[in-house]
Amino acid sequence: MPRRRVLTDAQTTALFALPTAEPDLIRHYTLGPDDMAVIARRRRPHNRLGFALQLCALRYPGRLIRPSELIPSAIVAFLAGQLDVEPDALADYAIRAPTRYDQLDALCEAFGFRTFTQPDHRELSAWLVPIALATVSAIMVAEALMAELRRRRIAAPGTTTIERMVATALLQAERHAAAKLNSILSPERRSALDMLLENHPGTAVSSLTWVRQPPGTPGHRSMARLVDQLRHLRQVEIDPAATDGVHADRIRQLAREGSRLTAQHLRALGPLRRHAVLVVTVLDTITRLTDEAIRLFDRLIGRMFRRAERRASAELQNNARSMNEKVRLLAKLGDALIEARKTGIDAFAAMDKVIPWDRFAEVVADAKGMSKDDGPDYLALAETNHALLRRVGPLFLDALEFQGIAAVAGLLRAVAALRTFYTGSRRTLPKGIPTDFIRRSWRAAVLRDGAIDGRAYELCLFAELRDRLRAGDVWVVGSRQYRAVEDQIIPRPLFTAMQAAGPLPVAVSTDATRYLQDRKEMLEARLREVCDKAAQDQLVDVRLSGDTLKISPLQATTPEDAERLTDRAYALLPRVRITDLLDEVAEWTGAADCFTHLGTGLPAEDRRVILTAVLADATNLGLTRMAEACSVASYKRLVWTAGWHISEDAYGRALGRIVAAQQAQPMAAHFGSGTASSSDGQHFPLGGRGEVTGAVNPHKGSGPAISFYTHISDRYAPYHTKSISVAESEAAHVIDGLLYHGADIGIAIHHVDGGGVSDHVFALCHLLGFRFAPRIPNLHDRRLYTFGPAATWPTLEPFIAGRIDEALIQAHWEDLLRLATSIRTGTVPASLMLKRLGSYPRQNGLALALREIGRIERTAFSLEWLQNPTLRRQATTELNKGESRNALARAVCFHRLGRIRDRTPESQQHRAGGLNLVVAAIILWNTVYMGRAIDALRAGGEHISNESLSHLAPLGWQHINLTGDYLWSADRVPDTSGYRSLRAPIELIAA
Repeated sequence: MPRRRVLTDAQTTALFALPTAEPDLIRHYTLGPDDMAVIARRRRPHNRLGFALQLCALRYPGRLIRPSELIPSAIVAFLAGQLDVEPDALADYAIRAPTRYDQLDALCEAFGFRTFTQPDHRELSAWLVPIALATVSAIMVAEALMAELRRRRIAAPGTTTIERMVATALLQAERHAAAKLNSILSPERRSALDMLLENHPGTAVSSLTWVRQPPGTPGHRSMARLVDQLRHLRQVEIDPAATDGVHADRIRQLAREGSRLTAQHLRALGPLRRHAVLVVTVLDTITRLTDEAIRLFDRLIGRMFRRAERRASAELQNNARSMNEKVRLLAKLGDALIEARKTGIDAFAAMDKVIPWDRFAEVVADAKGMSKDDGPDYLALAETNHALLRRVGPLFLDALEFQGIAAVAGLLRAVAALRTFYTGSRRTLPKGIPTDFIRRSWRAAVLRDGAIDGRAYELCLFAELRDRLRAGDVWVVGSRQYRAVEDQIIPRPLFTAMQAAGPLPVAVSTDATRYLQDRKEMLEARLREVCDKAAQDQLVDVRLSGDTLKISPLQATTPEDAERLTDRAYALLPRVRITDLLDEVAEWTGAADCFTHLGTGLPAEDRRVILTAVLADATNLGLTRMAEACSVASYKRLVWTAGWHISEDAYGRALGRIVAAQQAQPMAAHFGSGTASSSDGQHFPLGGRGEVTGAVNPHKGSGPAISFYTHISDRYAPYHTKSISVAESEAAHVIDGLLYHGADIGIAIHHVDGGGVSDHVFALCHLLGFRFAPRIPNLHDRRLYTFGPAATWPTLEPFIAGRIDEALIQAHWEDLLRLATSIRTGTVPASLMLKRLGSYPRQNGLALALREIGRIERTAFSLEWLQNPTLRRQATTELNKGESRNALARAVCFHRLGRIRDRTPESQQHRAGGLNLVVAAIILWNTVYMGRAIDALRAGGEHISNESLSHLAPLGWQHINLTGDYLWSADRVPDTSGYRSLRAPIELIAA
C-alpha cells in the first residue's frame, strides 16, 4: 500500500535543506571554543572541515551529510574561514569510506548525538499527536518534529520516515477529533444525520444538497424555503457546543470538506468520519442559513423602500408638466398682485385678468392633490406591502431568536408581542403593545387619532429591527455575522492583559491626553500655515476667497517621448497565448502549488488543470465551456479540481507569490516606491441566475450588478480583491485590503476615490498606522473641524463647521484602542465593524468617538491637500493606475458579455479571485519582458532615462491571445536565457 503523502517535494527539500543565507549561517554554523577544540583533534585540513560540516549539519537542520551530497559553497567558505583552511580541501574529505563513520562515532561521543532508533520512533510518534491536534498543517507538524529531534540531539531519519510519522500523527488527530464529535451523538442523532444523505421528500436531491441551495430573489418563497431549511437541520438537534475542544482549524477543514463532498461520497466514508463531517456541516450550514435569512430580510425591507422611492420619482416625472404649468401660473399671479399693489387696483380684479376664479379653485384643488409630505409616505408604503409582510414577517420572527442591548428592550418586547400575535387568531393588534421604540418620523403614521395603525406598526417594527440588526444593537443567536459586537472584538480581560504584556499593535499613543495634545499641536500649526498662505495667495493652483474654494484641475504630464517608448517596448514583446503566459508565470513563482487539496494539503498533479480552472473563473467562460475549449481535462475533472483545489484562501496565497515576484522585478522599481497603493471598485453586470440575487445601484446603472473591489500597489500589482454588492459603500472595504492580503508588501499611504471616503476610515487608518490620502470630490463642501474657535482662523472660518469633542474621545479611548487592536489582529474584519458603526444611531458613543478622530484626520489631510500640489498629483496618478488596471480586467473577463452568472457569494468571490490572479500574472509577465525589451533597446545604443521608464505601465494585452481555444503547449522552448525571444525588428515592420 503506498504511503500517505502529506508533504510536497518542495516542503521536504526545505525541511532538510542546509542553510545558505548569511544570517542563518551566523546563527547555526558559528563554531564555539569547545567545538574548535574537538575539531582540532583531526590532523588534516580536509578532515577538520568535513568534521565541522557534519557537526553543523547535525545541529541544523539535524541530519547527517549524505554520501556524494553537493555542499553549497557559501557553507564551505563560512566554515573554512573559521577553521583557517582552504575551502577546496573538502574535495579530499571521505575519500576513505570509513572516515565518515569514524567521525560519526566521535561526534556522538563528544557532543551527545545519537542515531534514530525504534524506541525513538514510538516515543516521538506519541509526542507528535498533541502537536497535530493543534493544527491541520503537515509542514508545521514536520517542523515541530525536526525541532524536537534537534533538541534531543537525534540525527533525523530519512524523509520517508519523517513523512510517515507526520501522516500518522495527523491521522490520529483526525480520528481523535472525529471521536470527540461522535461522543455527543445518541443513536437517534446518528440516524438523523444519515437521513440527510437520503433524497429530500418531493425532490431528486439529498436533504444535504437541498439545504445548501441558495435562497434566490428576496420574497416570500425564498424566505419560506430558508426557514424550512433551517427547521430541517435543527430537527437533527446538534448542540452547538459539540465542537468545543476541537481545534478551530480542524473544524474549518471539516466544514470545507462537508461543503465539497456529495451525499454519495459521504456514504462511502466510515461511520466515525462521516458523522464527524456531518456534525460540523450541519452546524456550519445552520449558521450560514441564519445569516442568509437576515440578509434576505434586509434586502426585502430595503426593496420596499426603494420601490416606493421609484414610484414617487415616476409620479413626480409624470406630473412634471402639470407642476410646471402651476408654477408658471403662480408666477403670473404673483406679478399681477405686485402690480396691483403698486397701482392700487383691486387684487381680485387683477387675479381675474390672469385666470377665472372658478378655474383658479380647480387649480388649487389639483395642487393639493399633488402635494406630498416630506419623506416617505409610510401609510401608503405599509398598505402596499402589508400582504407581503404578513407572509414573510411570521416566518422570519419565528425562525430566529433575537437579543440586544438595554436600549432596545422595547423593540425586543414588541418583537415578542408581534410573534405571539402572528401565532394567534386575532385580526387587530392587542392593546398595550410596546410603542416606545417608534421614532418621531414614524409616529404620525403609526399613532393615528390615539389608536395604532396595525399595518404601519408592523412595517415600522420591521424597519427598526433591520436598522438595529445592521448596527449591532440587536443580534441573533447562532449567527456569525450578526453576533453581538462585544462578542466579535477582543474581550476586555484579554485586552487588559495585552496592554500589560507589551505595546498594542496600534500606531498611536495609548494615552488619550497625549494623543489629543499631539494632534492639537499638529492641526493648529497646519491651520496657521494654510491661513497665512491663503491670505498671501501662495496656495498653488488653489483659490480661496470668502466661502469660495476652487482647485485648478491637473494637467497631463506624460512626455511624448515616454509614449513613443511605450509603443517601442510593447512592439518588442513576444506574442503569447494566455495559457502559455500562465504556465510560464506558474513556473517562475510556483503559484499553481498554492492550490492545495482541501483534505490532503497537496498540490494537483498537473498544474495545467489548475490553471485551466482558474482561467475559467477569470475569463467568465465557466467550467462547462472551458472543458470544450481546452485539451487538458474533461468537464468532470475540471469540476473535481475546482471543488477540491480552488478556494478563496488558495487564490490569496497564489496572488501573494505573483505579487511578490512582480514587486521584486528591477523594472517594477521604476513604476513606484512599493509603499503606496490605491483601491477602486469595478462593476460587472449580473446575468442568468445571478440576476435574482444582485443589487441595483442607480448611480451605476439600472440593472443588477456586482462590484470587484481591488487594491493595487504603485508598482501595478493588484494585491487584493473582494466581491461586494454594488449597494454597499466601498469605504467599508478599504481597510480589509490593507490588512488582510497575503502579499509581502508594506503599504504606507493609500489613495481612494470619492466612494471610499468616510470619517470612520480616516480614523481607523490613522489608528492602524496607514496614511489615508483620498481624492475627495467636492472638497469645498466638506467642512473642517478644529480644537479652538473658528474665528481664530478668519480665512478658513467659512469652511469650519464646529469643534472637536475631546471629552468624547477621552471617554471612549480604551474602546477605540480595543476596536483597532481587534481589527489589526484579525479578530473581526474591518469591513464588518465599519458597516456596523456606520449604521449606529446617533447616541452610540463608540461610533461618535471614532467619527471625531476621523474629523481630526480629515481636516489635517484637507489642509495638506490645499497646500501640497505633489500630493494631489500623486493621488491622481495612483488612482489612474487602478482605472487602467480595470481596463485590462475588462478585456480578460469578456465571455458572456462580461455578465457574471454566479449567484452565491463564494462563486462570485472565485470569479473575482481568478480574474485578479490572471491580471496579476499578465502584469508580472509584462514587467519581466518589458525589462528585457528596455535592455535590448539600450544595448542597441538608445539612450533611455529612468524618468521615461516611470511612465511605462505593464497593462497592455495586444500581444496576448485572450480568445479562442485554450491550448497548452506541450513543450515550451525558451532561448538560452530561459525566456522567450523578443520580436525582431523585421517582424515589427511586417506587423
